[in-house]
Amino acid sequence: MAKVIQINNLSKKYSLYHEGQSGYSTLVDTVSQTGKKWINRCLHPLTPQSDASASSNFEEFWALKDVCFDIEEGDRVGIIGRNGAGKSTLLKILSRITEPTSGQVRVRGRLSSLLEVGTGFHPELTGRENIYLNGAILGMKRSEIRKKFDEIVAFSEIEQFLDTPVKRFSSGMYMRLGFSIAAHLDSDLLIIDEVLAVGDAQFQAKCFKKLNELGTKGRTVLFVSHDVGSVLSLCNRGIYLDRGEVVASGDIDVCVSSYMKNYRDRSFSWDGDIGDEHIRIHHASLSVDREFFYQNEKPEIHIEYEILKPHPDLFIGIGIWNMRYQMLAHTQTFDNIENHHEFFTPGRHRISFTLDASLFHEGEYLIKLHCAIFNIKKISDDDIVLKFPIYAKTKNTRFKHALQHEGVFLGKEWILSQPLNTPSKCMQKIL
Repeated sequence: MAKVIQINNLSKKYSLYHEGQSGYSTLVDTVSQTGKKWINRCLHPLTPQSDASASSNFEEFWALKDVCFDIEEGDRVGIIGRNGAGKSTLLKILSRITEPTSGQVRVRGRLSSLLEVGTGFHPELTGRENIYLNGAILGMKRSEIRKKFDEIVAFSEIEQFLDTPVKRFSSGMYMRLGFSIAAHLDSDLLIIDEVLAVGDAQFQAKCFKKLNELGTKGRTVLFVSHDVGSVLSLCNRGIYLDRGEVVASGDIDVCVSSYMKNYRDRSFSWDGDIGDEHIRIHHASLSVDREFFYQNEKPEIHIEYEILKPHPDLFIGIGIWNMRYQMLAHTQTFDNIENHHEFFTPGRHRISFTLDASLFHEGEYLIKLHCAIFNIKKISDDDIVLKFPIYAKTKNTRFKHALQHEGVFLGKEWILSQPLNTPSKCMQKIL
C-alpha cells in the first residue's frame, strides 16, 4: 500500500508567557511594565540592565516532540490521548494551519480538514456558496463540485436553509454541512477532530457509516476523539500520544488498551486476604489480554479462595452492576447444590465463571463479589470489586436471542457456566 503520510522527527514548540509579567495581555499592562522599567533605570542608572528577568518570564512548551509514524492509503487512524497530549497540534500541522518547529512532514494527495465546527466557512456566505468555496480551496473545478453538490445537500439534511448565511446556522447545522462537504468532495485524506460530538446520535451513526465507506474506497481518515467506543468501531489503526510523544502506534486494539491502562481507572484483578475463620479469598480477576472487551467475547471471572473451616451454609456470589449501581445479574454457588461439596473440603480452590459480554450494551460495568454464611453472617460484601468496559465492534450491533447452552442468555435468565471445580450451571433472574 502507498504511504499517504510520512512524519519524521516532528516537533512543535510554543513559548508560554506567565500572566502579568512579560506576556502583556492589555495595553494597561504594557504601559505599566514599561513605566516601571523606565523608573528603575532613572533610580539606578549605574546598575547594568539585563534581559535575564524578561527571558525568565516565559517557558518553552513542546506540544510535539520527535513524533515519527507513517500512514498508508485506506487506513482509518484514530489519534487518542489526554487533553494536552498534542493531538490537535498534530492535525493543525498536517492541515498546514501551523508550521512545525522541526522535523519533516510529507502528505500525498488532496487533504480535507474538519478541525472544529465551521472550519473553512465564510459566515456571510450562504451554505450553497460555502460548498463551492470549500471545493475551490481543495483545488477542485466548479464542474467537479457541481457533480457532488446534490449528494452533499442530501447528506447534510439542511436543504431548506441552503441559501441562508451560515452565520445564522446552529452548531449542529454547521457540523452537518461541514462534514458533508469534507466527506463528499474528492480529497484523498480526511482529517476530523472531535466535531462529530456536536451532532445528534442518528447523524453521528450516519457519519460513521460514511467514514467506513470512504476507507473501503481507499480514502484515508484521521479521526481524533475521546470516545473510545467510536474510535474502536471506526478505526483499524491507532496512534496514542502522551505529552507530545508517541507512546504506541499500530493496531487500534493495542493503542486503546495502552491508553486505557495508563489513564483510566480500570480494575481487572484484585489480590489480597479477606475472610474469617471459615474462608479466605485471595484473588479475583477477569481473563483479559487488553483493557476492554468487545460484545462478541466471553471473558472468564476467576476467584481463588481457601477453605479453613467448612460450613454447610457457606457460599460465594457475584453480581454484575452498571455504573448507576443497579444490579443487572447475580449468581452464587448455592444455585447448584450437587457441586457445593467444594465448600466442605478444606484447602485452596479456584472457581471460574464465563461472562457473555454480548448481553450488555456498550458501557462500563462492575463485578462485585460477596461471601457469607446463609442467614448467619456476612463475611465479605463490596470489598472486592472488578471494573470493566464493553464496546461494540461496529455501531450497528444488534442483540439477538441466544441459543440454549451454557454461558448465555436464556429468555429472562442469565446462566454462568463454571468449567472448573464449581457448579456447572448457576442461574439467577436478571433484576
